[in-house]
Amino acid sequence: MTKQKSDYAATEASLSTHAVPEWFRDSKFGIFIHWGPYSIPAFAPLQQDKPDGPADNIMQGFKYNPYAEWYLNTMKFEDGPTAQFHRETYGEDYSYDNFGEAFNASLENWDPVAWAKLFKTSGARYIVLVSKHHDGFLLWPSKTPNPHKPNWQTERDVVGELADAVRAEGLKFGIYYSGGIDWTFKSKCIETIQDLMAMPGEAEGYIEYANAHYHELIERYQPDYLWNDIGYPSQQASFDILADYYNTVPEGLTNDRWISPDGDLKADAFERPEGMTGVLPPKPPVWDIRTPEYGMFDHILPFLWETTRGMGHSFAYNHREVDADYLSPGAIATMLASSACFNGNVLLNVGPRGDAQLDPAQAGRLESTGGWLKAKGQAIQDTRPVALPDKSVDGINIGATRNADTLYLHIFGKPGLGTLEVQLPAGLGTVMSLEQLGGEVGDWSIDQATLRLTINEWADEAVQIFKLGLSV
Repeated sequence: MTKQKSDYAATEASLSTHAVPEWFRDSKFGIFIHWGPYSIPAFAPLQQDKPDGPADNIMQGFKYNPYAEWYLNTMKFEDGPTAQFHRETYGEDYSYDNFGEAFNASLENWDPVAWAKLFKTSGARYIVLVSKHHDGFLLWPSKTPNPHKPNWQTERDVVGELADAVRAEGLKFGIYYSGGIDWTFKSKCIETIQDLMAMPGEAEGYIEYANAHYHELIERYQPDYLWNDIGYPSQQASFDILADYYNTVPEGLTNDRWISPDGDLKADAFERPEGMTGVLPPKPPVWDIRTPEYGMFDHILPFLWETTRGMGHSFAYNHREVDADYLSPGAIATMLASSACFNGNVLLNVGPRGDAQLDPAQAGRLESTGGWLKAKGQAIQDTRPVALPDKSVDGINIGATRNADTLYLHIFGKPGLGTLEVQLPAGLGTVMSLEQLGGEVGDWSIDQATLRLTINEWADEAVQIFKLGLSV
């Protein structure tokens, strides 16, 4: 149970006692929103733009970064595709700053209520908005404006308006803030991992600036989720922020991207659990959940996690990506089911366009996901993961979730039709009924925790789900 208000001190020992709230464990699905000045050019290199060469060339990775929200950094590689696009589209001397003015103008067409209704339809239960990305542009009219760029923030209170709209739909609202990078304070082109971690700090006057923003965001919007990115320039400052946050929003939570250059580095900070994919940030002293990027875990671990990724290869909208670049509805369903089986959530990103509209292909996938969750969400949301004796059956990966009186078996593919055998967990209790959601099951029996069932027809889904009713 989470501590009551005003219990937390700004120390590792105190903050580490914070518990992940039940609402997050129940939700399973959230929506990330990357939207800012970078949404105006909406450009990032594609895989085919990369030249042939060593796969471990880090500089090439930054030059051909597929994330459109990194436009300001990627365009600094003068021989790269982003710089070429910028010259050809806007001219040699066209400043990135102009995109801030254009973004503010586009907000005349923004309808946060319409977005919130779509998010509700998608089945997501929480929304996380980028309030400031690495370009330093603020999506709220802050009392602490940027000292290096006049008017480098929105005129409309995007954060506040979206918070009101999504909460009116019964959804939780979270805020992302780029704590470790702000190119308005440190503009050197990021070419290496060392550059990435060379955060602006006290010398640049950044710590006081970022602290002021965090305390303002907490006080003004009381976010249900505080999502920091990259790291934070001062460990003690991060503890101060988290104490303020937990004491203000006891049922909130934070992520694992608070590593500090002046902080403690734990022995397992860079530990990478076996079987995971994607990128896992280094573990800071204080965190609630782990956040693999474009990655997953394939078994239950002793912590909660949240996979985060774009629908395509970018978080922010990239106008070069086509429908085939986006996850299929079936792939999204598989990701949701797999995460639920292995103690995780999905934070799936949408990248609105520069005209303040959602891309139809991305919006369509949200609608499809909502339809799938309406039919199958009982096996995903409001459940807890269950470890199975075997990780696969007939070469197909499997997992399980349950609530008080139901066990759900998830099969991530389609074994052959006929008799299937699955080892059930010990101590499950008596299985009173069995059905396949959307498919057909023939005879079934259980003998010494071995479930034998005859499959007459598989559901027309990427994930096959069986519902086992239990005696309670």
